[in-house]
Amino acid sequence: MLPRFWLAAQVYFRADVKGLENVPDEPVLFVGNHSGGSNTPDTFVFTLAYHTYFTVEGRPLVALAHEIVVGMPVIGDMARKFGMVKAGQTAAADLLREGANVLVYPGGDVEALRPWRDRNKILFDGRKGFLKLAHEQGVKIVPVVAKGGQETFFVFNDGRRTAKLLRFDKLLRVKTLPISLSFPWGLLPGDLPHIPFPAKIRMQVLPPIDLREMFGDEPDWDRAYGYVTSVMQVALSDLAAKNVIPVLG
Repeated sequence: MLPRFWLAAQVYFRADVKGLENVPDEPVLFVGNHSGGSNTPDTFVFTLAYHTYFTVEGRPLVALAHEIVVGMPVIGDMARKFGMVKAGQTAAADLLREGANVLVYPGGDVEALRPWRDRNKILFDGRKGFLKLAHEQGVKIVPVVAKGGQETFFVFNDGRRTAKLLRFDKLLRVKTLPISLSFPWGLLPGDLPHIPFPAKIRMQVLPPIDLREMFGDEPDWDRAYGYVTSVMQVALSDLAAKNVIPVLG
């Protein structure tokens, strides 16, 4: 699968991934900001960069994905071949214990479908499960910040009220259903796999965060959450400052 996506990553998205030297030689929990709707191009870019740096025979990388993503025709099959599995605390804990590096997106659909005005914001929606997972398993968090994925389509509004009204939050575990603009669908409620706009994708892998060292055996989860998200927000703002023109980079 990897060679097929190098052309897209290097030519179409002009990908720039830095900081992989920050990854320690031990299982870690990569924590990323989620962008690009159902396509999540930054996930594929990071997977390519990771396996280029550590080689395919090196440390395994597994990404946790929403059940809708891994269950989609074509997209789901591609996601599974890239090493994505259905998100869940038990699955993530098992993978970390087996020595794999795990990639998680706490913001989920809320962040992946955030409005254009919030494209340069970290929006984890108050979710702290990733912190408890890393703390319980005794692994470090390695933040992965991405810029550009949310410019591969256009999201007009928040969409939370619509999702709640249609009970998507209960039926599909989807908390947002905004109006989006993408090719070839045009205006659409929510998002379907689309042809992304050729936005430049920049990614920065940050130094690891040891929750036990920083916050002890019984952390204040709100404080830990605030620290991790603020570190990531500073990095995302730095990446955004490098953008001269949206999409073009």
